[in-house]
Formats: sequence, C-alpha cells, structure tokens
Amino acid sequence: MWLFASMATFFMLVLGGTAASTIPMLEDAPIRGQALQLTVSFGIAAVFGIGMLWFVARQAGDAGVKPGWADPGLGVCIFLLIYPLVALSALIALWIARGVGAAGQDRLAHETLQMIGQHKDDPWVWLLIGVLVLIVPLVEELIYRVFLQSALLRAVRSRWLAVVLTSVLFVAAHWTVLPEGGKYAAAPLFVLSVSMGAAYERTGRLGVPIMMHGLFNALNLALAFMIDPMV
Repeated sequence: MWLFASMATFFMLVLGGTAASTIPMLEDAPIRGQALQLTVSFGIAAVFGIGMLWFVARQAGDAGVKPGWADPGLGVCIFLLIYPLVALSALIALWIARGVGAAGQDRLAHETLQMIGQHKDDPWVWLLIGVLVLIVPLVEELIYRVFLQSALLRAVRSRWLAVVLTSVLFVAAHWTVLPEGGKYAAAPLFVLSVSMGAAYERTGRLGVPIMMHGLFNALNLALAFMIDPMV
C-alpha cells in the first residue's frame, strides 16, 4: 500500500509534467513556462497525493499520516537546529569541488534557482516561488517521507536504514536538476533529507518534514534574489 501510494503519486507528477509541456504558451517565456509547468504537474500530484493520504490514513491511522496544529512550529524548531549542518555540508562540498579543480562552481546550485536569479523582475517569478515553497514540499514529502520511507521501513525493519535509503533516492531524483557547476549540492540535499526523514520517524507528524522542506526552499529562493549566478 505504501509503495503503491509513492509510485502512483510520482507517476501523476510525471504525467502532469508531460501534460503541462504541451501548453503552447510555455515556449516563449522561460519563467512563465516553468511556473505554469510546475503549477500543473505538482498541482495534479498534490491532489492525487492527498487522496492517497486520505486512503492510507483510513487503513493506518496511527502511522503518522494525520497533520496536527503543532506540526509547523515543531518543523521550524527542528529546521533551525539542523540547518547549520546542512549549510556546513554545502560549504565543505563546495570547497572540495573547487579544490579538485572543478571549475565554475555556482552557489545557486539548481537550474530553477539560476533561472529565478536571472529573471528577478519577471512577475511570473512569484507564482513559481509560491509553488516551490508551498506545493513542491507537500508533494515531495508525501512521495518520499510519508509513502516511500514507510514502505522501506516495513521492508528493511530498520528506521535509520529506511531513512538513508530514502535519502539516496531523494538525491538521485534531484541529480538531473543540479547543473554541472552545482553537483556539490547533492551533499546538503542528502543531509537535509536524512534530517527530514529522522524528524518524521521521531515525531510521527507529516507536517514536520513538509515545513522543514518549505523553509529550505524559501531560504534558497531568498539566496537567489541576493546573489548572482556563478559567484
């Protein structure tokens, strides 16, 4: 049930992205196209994922699938505790990449962040930001933390192994959107994912990793407005 929910939600995300790519108005404006495509693909996946969450909650109501009012505050507190580790892993990975001669390392280590950094004055940026901060964390945490991690936990019978395996898959899924000058960002993504997975297992509250993920995205979006690519 858990694995099916994860795979089915991910399939709807891909299907939504494929459907969105056929919209004619996406071709002539990169920010508008990215904003609309992510809105459609993650919007469809969000509706489907919430539906799967409702079904799972009816079958396994004690498995940490019901949101609570305390989740956002708890997510903020845990994020503030673990973010120094995430930032430190990013700096170490960046220094190593530069030290081994990997030229052109970009502090905006994500294609979407680079696009936003280059089109800050485009009004469509705000729709893109809304999707990245609100909808993307919801969908990805349902797919990876709530559904996939729960499935792996029941398969391997080890919380930490399930968290690590989920994090490896989480980073692998994001690898293609990391530019050549930003592959080092796989390190902080892995640290963040392990932290969110551990927080979910420890608290049993799905709103906690969603809030942590949203804060991470918001922080990186703020960074995209403050610095230029290739700094």
